[in-house]
Amino acid sequence: MLAYLGYLMIIVFMVLLLKKKISPFVGLIMVPMFFGIIVCFIQDISILEAFTWLKEGIFYKVVEGKVIKGTMGTATLLLFAILFFSIMLDVGLFDPMCTKLIKMTKGDPLRICIVTAIISAIVSLDGDGTTTVLIVTAAVLSLFKKMKMNQIYLALLIAIPNSIMNYVPWSGPMARAMPVLNIGPKEFFLPIIPGMAVSLVFAMFMAWKLGMNERKRLNYHSNGNSNIDENDINEIIFELQEKNKELKRPKLFWFNFILTIAVMAILIIGLIDGGVIFLVATAFALLVNYKDPGLQAKRLVANGEEALGPVGLVFGAGAIMGILNGSGMSEAIAQNIVSFIPSTMGTYVPLLLALVSLPALIFLPNDAFYFGILPVIAPIAYSFGATPVEVGVASLIGQATRFCSPLVAFLYVLVDRTGVDFGDYQRAFFKWALPIYFIQLFTAILIGAIPV
Repeated sequence: MLAYLGYLMIIVFMVLLLKKKISPFVGLIMVPMFFGIIVCFIQDISILEAFTWLKEGIFYKVVEGKVIKGTMGTATLLLFAILFFSIMLDVGLFDPMCTKLIKMTKGDPLRICIVTAIISAIVSLDGDGTTTVLIVTAAVLSLFKKMKMNQIYLALLIAIPNSIMNYVPWSGPMARAMPVLNIGPKEFFLPIIPGMAVSLVFAMFMAWKLGMNERKRLNYHSNGNSNIDENDINEIIFELQEKNKELKRPKLFWFNFILTIAVMAILIIGLIDGGVIFLVATAFALLVNYKDPGLQAKRLVANGEEALGPVGLVFGAGAIMGILNGSGMSEAIAQNIVSFIPSTMGTYVPLLLALVSLPALIFLPNDAFYFGILPVIAPIAYSFGATPVEVGVASLIGQATRFCSPLVAFLYVLVDRTGVDFGDYQRAFFKWALPIYFIQLFTAILIGAIPV
């Protein structure tokens, strides 16, 4: 019963969102609360329990002495990451890179799309989607707007490369799977690399295809027939350099550059919690760049307004995950999915897990899949000779389509920054992500990482 209620809750939310009947924030809060209260009535418990589940999804809960974190940490990271990079935008840190990029593209939509995809892949090495969105949009969003390019293409050129780089060991999925399967990052990551490489080639093909589409739509030809000329490019550069010029600090470029690199390095290495390092870095950046305390406060408030919407949505994601987990719907869904996998399939269990991972990682939180489904399936696979690495690789395949799930918090930052509708983004993303899923699957089968 709980499993079907969980399915229905997610379907209702998705339908309302896709049909644009409800905003993401309202849907993330009200839909799960409604179904959480239904569960309370069914189980004959106080409806106040639904609010407790919601709180646990946002903050934390303790299970058998183990603390399970909610989305508060993500919200903190998101808030101060946005504030920090907004300050870096204010001071003009990215202006030189943007200027060079704009000159390099020469008003060619094809070049713009390919360069954007490459930058997205490189920046995504840090394993954080929010950072990638902020940096890439800072570099090319104004160019997309000026050339009247389709901004949903920008969302795709950020999300697709980022979803591929999401397989690195310091990202969320592998970090969750490693302790469950008791394997190390080196042995786990090596069989993933070939699939990532082929997928990145496909991502560059996607960028080429989108660029060619824009060439045709904007009537651009390789001989330089663009809807913008050199004067327009110079105007974009001038506008970039002159915008909020009083806030720019070109003399402090190297300080801001080194600070940003240091923050990224600490984030990747994991020396300090991401939210804490961005909190400290934000305060340090304000202190050095703006001596006037009044200006410090004004920039914090001004940039905080931009952060409020996405951060609110992260709390919404915590609400839906809290209701799913606290009510037992998440566990019931996991058990229901596992029940469709016959143990007699033997060596095909990893393959079945890879197939199940596609819908499961769209409809379930990562925690529910890696801490709910994976521990149940792994022993079944082991009993038929599968190795932990094979099970681990199979569990990651569905990450290719993960970024069309409404449970991924940073996607709300992506659609907010690129100015596209979430439902439109989901449809466009899935079209390109599904081939990458099969690329990952077939590559893993060919190299023997998934036995058949």
